This record gives sequence, C-alpha cells and structure tokens, in this order.
Amino acid sequence: MAGWLKAIADRRPGLESVGLVLLALAFLLGAPQPRIDARMPETVRYFDADIGLDAILADPAAGQRIAYRSIEHPETAGWLVWDDVPIARDGPPPAISTSGPFSATLWFNGQLIGEKGQPGTDAAGETAGAIDSLFALPARLIRSDGNQLVMRLSSHRAGYTPHTLVQSLFIMPYSAETRRPVRYYLPLTILGAGLVALALAFALRAWRVGDGRGLWLAIALAGLTFAGLAEISRALINYPYDWHQPRQALSLLGLAVFGLALLRFAQQRWAAAGRVAAVWMGASALIALIGLLAMTGYDAKSAAVTACLTGSTALWMAWRGDASARALAIGLAFLPLYALLLPADLIDRGVYALVLGLFALPAIRWPEFLQPEPTAPPAVLALQSTGRLTRLACPDIVHLAAAGNYTEVHVTDGATHLDNRNLSALLDLLPAGFVRVHRSHAVNLQHVLALTSEVGSRYQLELAGGASIPVSRREVAGLRERLAGRKA
Repeated sequence: MAGWLKAIADRRPGLESVGLVLLALAFLLGAPQPRIDARMPETVRYFDADIGLDAILADPAAGQRIAYRSIEHPETAGWLVWDDVPIARDGPPPAISTSGPFSATLWFNGQLIGEKGQPGTDAAGETAGAIDSLFALPARLIRSDGNQLVMRLSSHRAGYTPHTLVQSLFIMPYSAETRRPVRYYLPLTILGAGLVALALAFALRAWRVGDGRGLWLAIALAGLTFAGLAEISRALINYPYDWHQPRQALSLLGLAVFGLALLRFAQQRWAAAGRVAAVWMGASALIALIGLLAMTGYDAKSAAVTACLTGSTALWMAWRGDASARALAIGLAFLPLYALLLPADLIDRGVYALVLGLFALPAIRWPEFLQPEPTAPPAVLALQSTGRLTRLACPDIVHLAAAGNYTEVHVTDGATHLDNRNLSALLDLLPAGFVRVHRSHAVNLQHVLALTSEVGSRYQLELAGGASIPVSRREVAGLRERLAGRKA
C-alpha cells in the first residue's frame, strides 16, 4: 500500500494535469456548439463546367447530386443548384449565407440577388469575393414551395487547393453583419486569455529563477496565441478570399512555433547527453514537414504539424523524464490524437483547451516541476571510468581534453584521469569558470597564466603547471573578455 501511495505522490503533478486534460476533452466533445438558426441542403446538384444559367434552368434533373462540402476546385467555373430551398413565409426576413475561398454570382428563382466578388473562367477574369457573404431574399421572389438557388462559382485566386471549397451554405434570418459571428470564436477568445496569462507566468518565473529553459515554454504559448489571433481575425475582418491562404499560413506558422518550442523545452528540461537532442529535433521537424507537404488544405496541414511535434515531445518526456513527466506525457498524447481525429476543431479550439489544461496546474501548484530552481554547481566532480568512480575537487581540475568519445581530465598534481563521457557532457556538470576554448579542449580559468598569439593567427593558453593548449580563433574575443574580468 505504501508503495502505491509513493508512486502516486511521485506522479502527482503529471496526474493532476492529465485529469484536467480529460476535463478539457469532455468539454470539447460534449459542450454544445454556438447555435445558429440556419438550414442547409442535404445535397445539391453540381456541374463542373461553365454551362450557363439557361442550360441549368432548362433541365431540372441534370447535374451530379453531392454534398455541398464535397465540391472540389472547378477547372474553370462551376454551377451549384439548391432545389427546394426551405423558407418560411412568416418570421424574420430570410437570407442566403455562404462562405469559402471562392467567388460567386447568385440567382434565386431565376432572378439575380447578388455577387460574392465576380467569378471567371481564369484568374484574370475573376475578382475575389469576400470570404463570408450574406444575401437578402426579396419577399416578392419567395414561393410557397419549389424555391431554387443557383450559384456560378470559381476559385482561381486561392493560392492553394482548399480541402473544402464551399464551407457553408445556409438559409438564415437576415443580418446587417456579414462576418462570421464573434460568438463562434468565444471559446477560443476565453482560452486565449488564459494562454497569455500562462505565458507571462512562465516568462516571469524564468526571469526570477535565472533559468532560461522556461522561456521556451513562454515562446511555445506565444506561438499558440499567435495562431489563435490569426483564427479570430476572420470575425474581425471580412477579407477577400485571396487573403484566406496568408491568414491560414500565419496560423500554421504559430502552431509550428508552438510545437518546436515545446519540444525544445522538453529537451532542455529533461536533457540527454551528446547530440541525441539535436538529431531528435531534426528528425521531428523533417517528419512534420513531410506531413505538411502531404496534406491538402490548411486544417489538415496544421493538424499534421501539431500532431508530429507534440507527439514527438510526448515521446521525449516519456523516455527522458521522471515519473511525473511520464504522466504528463500521457496527457500530452491526447493532443496528437485529437489532431488526427478532429483536425478542423483542433485549430478552432481543441489545441488551446488541451494545452491550457495540461500546463495550468503545474504552473500554479507545482512551479518547481516545470521550472525548478537552478542548483549550485557541484564542488566535486565524480569521474566515471570502467569499474571505478573517482571524486575530484573542481578547483583542482586544470583542463580537459577530448579523447574520442571519452575525456581526459588533467589536475594540479600532474595526474590525468579518463572519464567515459564526452567533453560536452562533463562541461554541463562543471561550474561556470570552466570554458571551452577549442573543439577538443576546455580550461579552468583559475589556472590560466597567459593568452599568447603566434604566427598565422594561432593562439595558445599557458596554464599553471606548464601545460599549453590551443585556442580557436572564434573563441579568442570572448576569452579575452573573461580573462580581463569584463564578462562573467
């Protein structure tokens, strides 16, 4: 029983975060979406050819019967027909609402009612329409039944192949506001405020404890906030649809910054020796890039990048972290799963809710877990060699030299010890007075007697005890500052 209690206590910060993530997931899957009093067609008739209005009106059964969200990018201009548009004779004035990266001309019961830009057979002949449009239906055109909407549409200025060309097609009460309602982004707005507060908390703690690793968390949340602002901008500006790609690209950029910075934080918080972290980061970025290029539509691209980078972070934490970090990795693993199953909802609200749920409690209740107070460098270095552990006082170490995958440690009495770790790994354990001056050499500045230059712009350090080691040209300026006491 005591063992179980200890195991739970060791994992408590991570387990609490997982619990909050599950609550966020329940909210995402169970909370009602903003209600819009609107009706949409089950299917429409579609013509992937510019056949003209007269041909469509002459044959009421022609065309391919499909869901309007399945309409693909037309080669020239296409025609959409919504038969039997359901309109109540009483109630508020009705209107046709449509949105997406396309231009269109609309006829209702054979009469022109408006234009969403100007469609054309090529880019030169098209004027990009607003991303969201609303067209009032004159009462004199409304029939008791058999109402028909016809749209000629084109999309030559999108700059990419949209996954969904016609994002919405509704009959709804008329409104003077054509933009997507702000309430659609209300959950994102609330969550975004929480992310900003969380990013500031991480940045302030990083400054207070003097540990820059926490800044990567702040950068990750700043990238996520930037992506959210790009999403919310649609409710603020009803831009021409050819701006839709740049807006989505900015959102994708913010999510990429979030994923890369989060992975970098995990690698620094739960470090690995050698070049493992750099190789892992490069491989993760490459897989994310492949996912981005393989997907069609920015929702899918954003979901692929987010899934790759957050999944990689979860694997790193599970491998390198302690018990609580592995529990936190379980909560983080919900994010790539959500990205793969519900990619559109991910960028509207999913990623923001799950990330806030994941990091809010550790930031408030367990700040030492993610951003521990830095510990003082050890006064003693424990050397590891085959079958032997040797303890050396750090002030007695004069210099270190790389020896393949091992390191030679030279001390004041003239002895040389061999450690199983590489030079970079040992420098991570030593105080700030130890400085790398060459690809293969590091010194304890307390034992430096002189910095000398030789013919051919070569530099040497003379050390107490008579040793002399080379200095790389790129390290000379910084080393001079340190030796003169002008740089810590």
